[in-house]
Amino acid sequence: MGLHLIRKHDQVQVLHHGVIADRYFTRLCGLIGKKEMNRGEGMLFPKCNSIHMWMMSIPLDVVFLKTITPQKEWSIVEMRSHLKPWKLLPVNCFKADDVLELPSGTIESIGLKNGEVLCIVS
Repeated sequence: MGLHLIRKHDQVQVLHHGVIADRYFTRLCGLIGKKEMNRGEGMLFPKCNSIHMWMMSIPLDVVFLKTITPQKEWSIVEMRSHLKPWKLLPVNCFKADDVLELPSGTIESIGLKNGEVLCIVS
């Protein structure tokens, strides 16, 4: 089934088939090698506030999150849209606790905004 995240105030689905990168190998590889991502797919990196696009094959949207309720709710503190693959420099937000990687265009299509709350649904 995977991780399922919604925007709290209107129940809009942000992620329905997500992976939590909570193990060494999952964090190490992340989405490297992935050739495409469909809407609703993505990866959550707990205890992370910096990512890179080195060796990535696809562009991504990145949402930086601040924990409200551990492993249940997050507030969006910063977002980056349409990050291009193969960029060496890190993309970071030191205010963030966790990072959510989504298919490019997701932020715009859903209309995500800073300060909105995302939460896990079961």
